[in-house]
Amino acid sequence: MSVLLSIAPLQSQELLKPISPKFTPDPQVYTGNAGGDLPLLDIAGKANGECQGLASQSPNHSLSVQKKFGFLSLRVTSDRNLSILVKGPDGNYCRSGKSPELSGEWLAGKYQIWVGSGNGDRVNYKLTISETNQ
Repeated sequence: MSVLLSIAPLQSQELLKPISPKFTPDPQVYTGNAGGDLPLLDIAGKANGECQGLASQSPNHSLSVQKKFGFLSLRVTSDRNLSILVKGPDGNYCRSGKSPELSGEWLAGKYQIWVGSGNGDRVNYKLTISETNQ
């Protein structure tokens, strides 16, 4: 007798389109589902900014920045307070609030992005990536 098991991750990671300066369309908009059972602070370790809430162990998104940006903005929006954690080549950064945003200079490299909710509840969100300050 043989038994086949299929194990699916609780939350799949969405790979974002690789970006370089002057990408189109600008903004790029993605959707996702925030929340989980791990404190963002535990995932972040040492981070710049406020890391509140709970997220999944696996990142919600991965982003490849192909060339350095003088200015790039990542913002998550929802009808609830959220937190965004980005781990990248120049460190770990967190922001929390109604529409948390990480913006400024971004180095070329791979970035992992987590989106958490205050109590771990699953919350739909929109992730906006732009070279303009919207």
